[in-house]
Amino acid sequence: MNTPIVPDNKFKMWADPRFQILAEVERVLDSSKTWAGMEYTYHTIHPDKYLPVKVKVRQALDDLKKEYGLEE
Repeated sequence: MNTPIVPDNKFKMWADPRFQILAEVERVLDSSKTWAGMEYTYHTIHPDKYLPVKVKVRQALDDLKKEYGLEE
């Protein structure tokens, strides 16, 4: 049985908190679409779904600004 070899940098990427947040953003945005037969229909995202993700994104952006020495 051949098992695929996963490069170490892929594990590092998956462990990066910024990657985790971006993956969660994509999941939340994709959860608002429904296949309508010929194309996707997009529905409003309920605040209960996007507010926790918004907080994580804001914190990640603040951390990046601190990392690069840029304070607002």
